[in-house]
Amino acid sequence: MSNIPINVTVRHLDEPASKFQTVIQNELGKLETIFHKVTEFTVVVEGISKIANGIELKRKVEITASVKGHSPFAASAEEENFGKALDVAISKIKAQLLKLHEKASDHKGIPTSEIAK
Repeated sequence: MSNIPINVTVRHLDEPASKFQTVIQNELGKLETIFHKVTEFTVVVEGISKIANGIELKRKVEITASVKGHSPFAASAEEENFGKALDVAISKIKAQLLKLHEKASDHKGIPTSEIAK
């Protein structure tokens, strides 16, 4: 279980937020090991109805990660069901956190003054 606070909001769906809370906490809890400076996750699960050639129902998942010392990171995905949308959004936010982690890592090699000797 993650120590990071996760706020879940459900819009335009009949299902309660608690239905999605456990799945979201399990998936986002795994990201805590990648980058420990995440202070909070905000997740919005939304039902979208688009009328084009009939009615098309989709689920949209938006994830915002607040990171200590940085601007918030955001990712969203729109798929035909909640599971797929969550997986895509998590992979996007994970890529952003890994990129930040790489930038923050110490990649100093041998100083050029040492190579010239």
